[in-house]
This record gives sequence, C-alpha cells and structure tokens, in this order.
Amino acid sequence: MKKGIIFDLDGTLLNSLVDIADAVNFVLEKYQFPIYDFETYKQFIGNGIEVLARKALEPNILESDFIPYFEEIKASYKQRQNTKTAPYSGITDLLIELNSRNVKIAILSNKPHEFVEPTVKRYFPNIKFDIMLGSRENVERKPNPIAVYEILEYLQLEKKDCFFVGDTATDIITGKNSGIESIGVLWGFRGKEELLKAGANYIVKYPSEIIDLL
Repeated sequence: MKKGIIFDLDGTLLNSLVDIADAVNFVLEKYQFPIYDFETYKQFIGNGIEVLARKALEPNILESDFIPYFEEIKASYKQRQNTKTAPYSGITDLLIELNSRNVKIAILSNKPHEFVEPTVKRYFPNIKFDIMLGSRENVERKPNPIAVYEILEYLQLEKKDCFFVGDTATDIITGKNSGIESIGVLWGFRGKEELLKAGANYIVKYPSEIIDLL
C-alpha cells in the first residue's frame, strides 16, 4: 500500500481555469492585445505563470518588454484567483478519505509559492496537507525532480511508497524523473492521449479511483 501522494494543484485538485484566463485576458485587453479562449489556456497552463504569460504575450511584445506586463498579470491573478475557482467534484471526499487512512498528502505546484498555501487553506480548510510547495526562486520547477526529493525527505518516505498525481504531461514526467509511479487524471486541463504519451502508470476518470490504486 502507498503511504503518500504528491498532488499537482491547478487542474488536479482545483479547477482554476476561468480565474487564470480572466486574469491574463484582463491585461491583454487593457493593452489591446488579442485575448484567448479557455481551450487555449488549457494548453498554456502547466509550467508556471511566467511560461503562461510568455505564451500569451509572445506574439505582441519584445522579450525586453516582458517584465512589466508579467508583473501586471501576477497582480491581476492575485486579485481574481478566488473568484470562480473551485475543487473538482469528488476531490474533497478523496482528501478526507486519505486523511482518515493516514496517507500523507503533499502538493507540488508550478504556481508561485506565495499563492499556494493561502489558496489551499481557502478551499480545503479541514484537510491536513503535510507539505505544500509552489514555484520558488532558485529551485527548478516541475518536471525537474528536485522539489519531489525535498517532499519525500520531509515526509520520510521512499520513492516506492508514493504516487505523483497530475493532469498534464509535466506532472507525469515529474513522476518519471523522480522515480515515482504517476497517476494521470482526466478531469483536468489535458487529455488521455497526452498523459499516456508522457508515460502515466495509471489513468483515472474519477477521484475515488485513486483510493482503489493505493
């Protein structure tokens, strides 16, 4: 039986698509740049807000002009991040069950670290997460495994004792790079084909199926 699970956040535990899209589109519209639909943002999300901002802005600005727009996008998201975001159906029940079984649970997100803990506490106030890490300066983001090793050390677990759960190829490759079995989820921002191509060990359609894999 697995003793721990490391979860991605956006697209795995929380459906934050609309708030992310609205935040970026607000800045794009402000400067009369073309905006994007939700399906496009599903492809932009997964490698952190800076990569997302670059994808959204790239056709419209020079690299030398990126930083001021990026700072506005971060401020816009900070203002809107809890407007329409919500846990996916069945996620809270899954987390409650994991807590009841004393399975250690962690979060590793490419969302800026400053946003992760307040967001998680807002939507999962009664869930015990052992550790939550977001994107930090001087620490490589997923799919680099360094933060996974940090989490494993904190949890005092071996690689064989954990799953990595996420909705994008980035998450699956993170698990592979870390030597941890991965679970790809179908309710998030990407699809089955991407997850299988990335090498997911398991694919689940509903959160409750994760319990069956323990």
